[in-house]
Amino acid sequence: MRIDLRDRSASGPTTAPSFATVLDLVFAILDAVGPDRVELVTFTRDRVSLQPADLAEGERIARTLGLDSPLDHRMFGPGHTLWTGSIDGVEVQVRSALRQVVGAAR
Repeated sequence: MRIDLRDRSASGPTTAPSFATVLDLVFAILDAVGPDRVELVTFTRDRVSLQPADLAEGERIARTLGLDSPLDHRMFGPGHTLWTGSIDGVEVQVRSALRQVVGAAR
């Protein structure tokens, strides 16, 4: 299932949303991906970060939310990929298992 939670504002907000607004977004995200699939949620006025219960599901969760900007962290042990994007002017991050890029040097 894929829902469209992507940023619906034309130019983005000029000030950070309230905690209540971001908390509402957190509940919408959890409804979209299933709260049992998420181990940890942290948020500030302008950022929501999710860690899935199973890091192997991170990319699928990120794509469900419309997040399509991956950043691979290979220097950490174990490596991981951080998927990011914007939903209603709030940066959303989802941690996932390190993706295996086709043709990447090892």
